[in-house]
Amino acid sequence: MQKILDKKYHAAIYLRLSKEDGDFSVSGEKKESNSIANQRKLIMEYLKKHPEIVLVQEFCDDGYTGTNFDRPEFQKMMGQVKENKINCIIVKDLSRFGREYIEMGRYIEKIFPALNIRFIAINDNYDSAMAHEAGNEIIIPFKNLINDSYSRDISIKVRSNLDIKRRNGEFVGTHVVYGYQRSEENRNQLVIDRAVAPVIQNIFRMKLDGFSPEQIADKLNQNGVPSPFEYKRLSGSKYKTGFRRQVQTQWSAVAIYRILKNEMYMGTLVQGKSSTPNYKVKSRTQKDESEWSRTENAHEAIIPAATFDLVQKLMLEDSRSPSGDSAVHLFSGKVFCQDCKSSMTRKKTRSNGKEYVYFICTANKQDKNVCNPHRITEQAIYDVVLALIQSQVSLALDLELALKELNGISWERRELERIQSRISRQEELIEYNMKMKASVYDDFKSEFITLEEYQIFKGEFDKKIAEAKETISRLQGSRNKVNAGLTEQQSWLAQFRQYENIQELNRRVVVSFVERIEISLNKEVCVTLNNADQFQAIIDFLNEFQEKENAKKIVSLVKEVG
Repeated sequence: MQKILDKKYHAAIYLRLSKEDGDFSVSGEKKESNSIANQRKLIMEYLKKHPEIVLVQEFCDDGYTGTNFDRPEFQKMMGQVKENKINCIIVKDLSRFGREYIEMGRYIEKIFPALNIRFIAINDNYDSAMAHEAGNEIIIPFKNLINDSYSRDISIKVRSNLDIKRRNGEFVGTHVVYGYQRSEENRNQLVIDRAVAPVIQNIFRMKLDGFSPEQIADKLNQNGVPSPFEYKRLSGSKYKTGFRRQVQTQWSAVAIYRILKNEMYMGTLVQGKSSTPNYKVKSRTQKDESEWSRTENAHEAIIPAATFDLVQKLMLEDSRSPSGDSAVHLFSGKVFCQDCKSSMTRKKTRSNGKEYVYFICTANKQDKNVCNPHRITEQAIYDVVLALIQSQVSLALDLELALKELNGISWERRELERIQSRISRQEELIEYNMKMKASVYDDFKSEFITLEEYQIFKGEFDKKIAEAKETISRLQGSRNKVNAGLTEQQSWLAQFRQYENIQELNRRVVVSFVERIEISLNKEVCVTLNNADQFQAIIDFLNEFQEKENAKKIVSLVKEVG
């Protein structure tokens, strides 16, 4: 003991606080017993009683878990140790040093003795300089194991609590997506950031107008619109990213693409895209999309669901724009050969000082023996499409009037029930085929069927599952269209009023109305419209209603005659 008192120690005090380690109350406030201030006070009181120990430096990791030692201040402290500037480390208790019992044991039993470091954990009554006297060589491993077990239990509780919040549609992420902010009344609720919501809406409008992500980014930069990172920085956010390389970050095609693909903007809360294997491993791995947590209508939408779905379809089409600032042409990604189903290429030619624009089959252009050219002028397609859109708008207004005369009978609610029923049926098909796929795998493992037979069966079930998922996606798109009207407290058909006097086409009109255009060998223009299924459903609804009314009249007449 006297030898210890005679020696001078140059000490570092180490402080740590972590939400993951249960150092916070349920309300999110720091527990006073483990607060940084409390740890510091306890250690300073200890130093007053130990004059042989001289305080050299304090190291504090506030907000870092104890399940690993990859902490900035801890690593800095160990650097001081290796430079022989420190030969004593003091902590409030072992849990402040760390909670991973294997690494804790390695430091206490191997690393510190090898480096001649005196290690003191005050509340655990551990001092490595007197370890043999106190009998802590046996007790300390058990204490480390208890701390590790405690950390595991806390981790399980935290994960479970987060899962419950996600299922309830509460936002539990660290960083809020551009365009939203946390509600002041409820930190787990997102509200629209009115300052930048118009930017999001403009991005979607430009995409519908035929601009590529690169072109949209260029226009935003030209107009001096701050990028998401710059906006956060200017707003005082401490958000950090490894992608920042410039003094002032600008919009990029990648940033635009991510915004256009983000379901959050139509009110769907998407969380749980990644996870850690366990409480000891902090590196995150991406989860399969089927495992993501999705909550529809969790917050106010910036982009209507119908518009979002339309943009997703548009991004799947071949809509490459010409060089320069020009947007894609009017019918880009929409025109196909009816015979070989290849896309048709837009060409320009000049004759007698005039420019002519036409489409030809891509397959024929590459090989004259594959298909016929199906050559047709752009104007011929334009005239047919405009006439059909005008006809559909006129039909929409007539149907809207007919529905209004049904004394408040809601087609929308009936249609939503029908769509949900069809979705449920497809989900049942997916579940059935998943079970069948598992069953044939068991048959293969039991050698009831060969590998070749298993692969054939598996391929068929996978095909049916994929088809069902595609059908569900299409039905969800239809549901979003119908829901848009109900959300805005108006008929789904009301959206067509804005086109009542349409006399010309633009890119936004085309992508809103046209699903596909096919050109036959004799130059017939066959157009598939986006809303054909909804229109047919309304017509069927009106016919059914009329049949019921006629039946009632007949029954009434029979009763009168009788």
